[in-house]
Amino acid sequence: MKFKQILIAILTLFTAVGCTENFDELEKDPVAMSANPAGQLTFTQLSMSGDGFYQWRANLIYSGGFVQHYAGAWNVTEFGSKFKKDDGYATALWRNGYQNELKNVVDMIEKTGGDPGASNMNAVSKIMRVMVAHRITDLYGDMPYSEAGLGFSKGIVTPKYDKQEDIYASFFKDLEDASNQLNSSGGTIKGDLFYKGDIVKWKKLANTLRLRLGMRISEVKPAEAEKQVKAALQGGVFTSNDDNCIMNHLDATFNDDPASIDFRGNGLAYALNGNENGDHFSTLVIDFLKDNGDPRLTMYATPKTTSGIVSGGPIQPGESLYVGVKPGLFQWDVPTGASSTSGIQAYFKKKTTPFLHVSYSETQLLLAEAAFRGWVPGSAADYYKKGVEAGIKQLEIYGATPATQAAIDAYLNAKPLVAGQEKVQIATQLWITYIFNSIEAYSNWRRTGYPVLVPITNADSETGGVTPKRLYYPNDEMQKNEAHYLEALARMGGKNDWLNKVWWDAN
Repeated sequence: MKFKQILIAILTLFTAVGCTENFDELEKDPVAMSANPAGQLTFTQLSMSGDGFYQWRANLIYSGGFVQHYAGAWNVTEFGSKFKKDDGYATALWRNGYQNELKNVVDMIEKTGGDPGASNMNAVSKIMRVMVAHRITDLYGDMPYSEAGLGFSKGIVTPKYDKQEDIYASFFKDLEDASNQLNSSGGTIKGDLFYKGDIVKWKKLANTLRLRLGMRISEVKPAEAEKQVKAALQGGVFTSNDDNCIMNHLDATFNDDPASIDFRGNGLAYALNGNENGDHFSTLVIDFLKDNGDPRLTMYATPKTTSGIVSGGPIQPGESLYVGVKPGLFQWDVPTGASSTSGIQAYFKKKTTPFLHVSYSETQLLLAEAAFRGWVPGSAADYYKKGVEAGIKQLEIYGATPATQAAIDAYLNAKPLVAGQEKVQIATQLWITYIFNSIEAYSNWRRTGYPVLVPITNADSETGGVTPKRLYYPNDEMQKNEAHYLEALARMGGKNDWLNKVWWDAN
């Protein structure tokens, strides 16, 4: 059943992007799909945001709960706010990220290597491998990378867990090589749903990822971080929202059953619907937007429908229409009822909701921090201003009513980058721009420590209110890959504990 769903999705989307090669072979011989880099590229791009299984668990429940983007839904509060362990939630990205994504991009690299006519496909495959693997290592720590996905081609069925520091060194090399490799005579990029084969945009994506990952190691290896950030900027990063890496999803059946997922719809939207409207933005999100006069408040949230003073009654004069749910509370714990809190705009919950992987807003905000550190030329305040403006305008892709330029300018003029507050302001704006990509927000929060989160005081918190520093490995790695699994655990004190920090987390 799972293969049938995958095949249907790939064939449908090949039609959408004009890539119809090898249809006969795919239909007659399903195994042929594994040797088709174009099909594997399509499938991997779909999986990264269409996988409702881990979008629900790793992105919404755990990462979204940890960084307090969301509050109120039962699972987000019980597990993401109270920090309770659930093996299925914690291991979802590890399992599906390897199976559906990393294996495919490794195959793509193997199939296209050494073929001048497939040089661009090979370069894109390298970029995709970094995109896939950096989410896994950032959530879990050490992982198989150099030997991952080589079971069939090289017989490596128990790959070693590379140290995260070494993995990052490989990331930087892969991104540099891929950017240099992309060229006008390197063949067509087929099956590409991100950029439809645009080589210039893929180069920018490679360099922008290099910027993101360079900043990620800023606290643990600043000299190397500076080197990578400078190289990324010189190579050419995103220059407008037109460069954003977006997955445009289709009106496909929602499903998070690992055996029969249809990856064409937005997996996070599926999760938000699956939580039966229990998801709300947290008080931390709503109060930040409201207190700062941020135009994104109404673009993200809906107004409450009943009073926060009179339970179930009409809204009273002077009441704010926008109220979040406090992290640690279930929606039914709100004294005046969940309807007295703001909802999430409906356009974020559609099957066709786009997913934003990498943005110009993020790029400018990271450059603002790099400029503040003295690593790149330019004004941190100018980068910051551009990053915030881009973050407001990027919400238009979802169907939000555009903010007027006058409203944007008024906000930027009222809330400029302030001397002495640079790190907290930049990190907080990244946290806002990463809403709906909470995995990235969680990584940046661990790196910077900002924003300061609402203390979790629930008596039944399994960590005593301490936010986990990583997700933990699947326990069956002990049976599947015992020696290398134990080596990885030994490097973190011998315990598969989610309070252990990953290598780059020096905060």
